[in-house]
Amino acid sequence: MKKLLLLAAILPQALLADWVIVQKTFLDSKDKAESLIIKVKGEKARLDMGSKMSLLHDGTTGEMKMFMHEQKMMMNMNGDTLKTAMALAGQFLGKQGESSKPEATGTKEKVGEYEAEIYQWKGPLGAGKFWVAAGFPNFKELNAIQDKMTKAMGSPTASLAPQAADFPGMVVKSEMEVLGKKTVTELVSAKEEPVSDDTFAAPAGYQEMKIPGLPGR
Repeated sequence: MKKLLLLAAILPQALLADWVIVQKTFLDSKDKAESLIIKVKGEKARLDMGSKMSLLHDGTTGEMKMFMHEQKMMMNMNGDTLKTAMALAGQFLGKQGESSKPEATGTKEKVGEYEAEIYQWKGPLGAGKFWVAAGFPNFKELNAIQDKMTKAMGSPTASLAPQAADFPGMVVKSEMEVLGKKTVTELVSAKEEPVSDDTFAAPAGYQEMKIPGLPGR
């Protein structure tokens, strides 16, 4: 469930253009970074979390498939099942209260080639800092990607953590501590480039893992 909530927060929904977004994430202050590669084509999106996990989402049907490569296991959820899972999580998270909006600190720092303003946020689940580049090309489209997915999934984190639309630019770096876990994420690149249809093909030979405790599973 925690992995689903994390993915709900970071996986984008589709735009008409094809996009490839590359991030690197440091979990729990570890020196080794995990790569996050997001590919978007039409109403389909794919996220690869290192070599361990991939997630496919179809915005037309609402279907989501999660693949755990080391175990050769997969989870398959349609739109209704996914929203039920998020609603169950929301019964707990909703008791935590509403999140505050991120606030500009007035401090600016260079992150890569971009001049970024630092924002701070504190909410019921944790706190964070965000480096926001107002001059990032197409940032409104890229922010819309993230927020559209969060809304489509009915994610309970939507009111408990900052949304992309809360920022007047692209978040090129973030430091967050949520539920006692620290995560540092840096944007490597976000490019509009062709994505092959084969990108969204499910790998063969994976055994389906049922999700216990959900209606219809």
